[in-house]
Amino acid sequence: MRKYQILILFSILLFLTDCVKTKAESGVPDNILTLLLVNSILNSNSGPCATVESIQASSIGSWSPNGNVFQYSSIYPVTLNQGSPMVQVILENSDHALGGLFPFWYLDRNQYNTGFLNKDTATYIGYNTHTSMLPYAKDTSYATDPAVTIVNTGEFSQPLGVDFNFENPSGAKATFINSCRKLDIDESNFQTSEAFSFMSGLNHFWSSEKTLDVNLIFVNGSLGQAYPIQTEQAIDVAMNRWRENFSKSSVRINLNVSVISAELDGYDMLFDLSTENGYPGSLGGLFQTTSFIGKPNALNVFIVKSELQYGGVLGVSGGIPGPATLLGTKQSGIAVFVDAHRLFTNSGDLLAFDEQMLLGETLSHEAGHFLGLWHVTEAIGDNGSIANKDPLRDTPTCHISNDFNFNGVMDLNECLGGGGSDSGGKNMMFWSGAVGFTQGDITAEQGWILRLNPLVY
Repeated sequence: MRKYQILILFSILLFLTDCVKTKAESGVPDNILTLLLVNSILNSNSGPCATVESIQASSIGSWSPNGNVFQYSSIYPVTLNQGSPMVQVILENSDHALGGLFPFWYLDRNQYNTGFLNKDTATYIGYNTHTSMLPYAKDTSYATDPAVTIVNTGEFSQPLGVDFNFENPSGAKATFINSCRKLDIDESNFQTSEAFSFMSGLNHFWSSEKTLDVNLIFVNGSLGQAYPIQTEQAIDVAMNRWRENFSKSSVRINLNVSVISAELDGYDMLFDLSTENGYPGSLGGLFQTTSFIGKPNALNVFIVKSELQYGGVLGVSGGIPGPATLLGTKQSGIAVFVDAHRLFTNSGDLLAFDEQMLLGETLSHEAGHFLGLWHVTEAIGDNGSIANKDPLRDTPTCHISNDFNFNGVMDLNECLGGGGSDSGGKNMMFWSGAVGFTQGDITAEQGWILRLNPLVY
């Protein structure tokens, strides 16, 4: 989630993802049972290449990892290699069986003592929905607890596995989404390195340009239109800013954009920004409308007039990652709120230049979350915990020792140093930003994760 807030020194935009944090909440993980659906999407270079398999979760036992009783499933096999370099797991409870849920991964599915927490589960346990993926990083020892090394560049896969854990498994569903785009040679050979300065990883150049299809959905309803002119050209400053960020040499992803206007009464203003529920007025309900207005091979971007739960929220992603190619879930998209970007204009007017620039930063940031990127540093700062920073080696972080005003929050101006542990404020995925302050730094490892997402081709 990305939020606008006034701090003492200057205007700040809080980037709070749809993960458990200060003012945002989200979902959790996956594994094996009764086969419900197998849907393959194999579109070569003309579109994303992904396979989708959904299963009905059934319990084989129970345990209490956090004091609550969870039912767990069998361990399901997971394949990662150069021809299948990324896997996502999407967990969802039924609408009538609520509770926590998460995946538990195994380095060797034949040995129970090789289980580990992935970055997502080490950060939070979801409620009703959750997403997870492998890998979250090139060097997975930064993304797992305990640290394990997972390789996705070989001809054959390690014997990886995952099981699904539900407080209420009745009707629960787990979905596997596997990328089937073979790694380019430079993607396969890529090696990350430690961030020793704020410039770490910025000068990498990928040999090929990839494409991400984007479906802009202007949401209209009884409370009015999301935007007075509903075309890409009407928000071209914002879209050009997003394109500029993703065209960096460390990313090289082109945006292929389509636009639709949708009459979605009850969703033109949102009052619940969680993905726990699917009723009208909720973020989860909005994302479920992708079942009839979304595009399966695109990042579905909802442009909404405003939200009423917090006030000032700029945008939110359905998950980290969001479910690639999967429509109709409570996490199937990102949303941006037009009126929260207004600094000078009135509701119903076209956005001014600076307001559109702000919208472009929001689109870039939330798309980064949906494709698998975390905040480089969370608001409380890097204290060494896997939960308070992203899992990438080459992204600069902002250590808690840089909290010079002792307010318990790493303000943007405290994270603009030149080293690897006192910076990150200029990164696209920093947790906050300032009006008029561009944040287009994207490291090579961040670009590697973006390029491996099943939506990118």
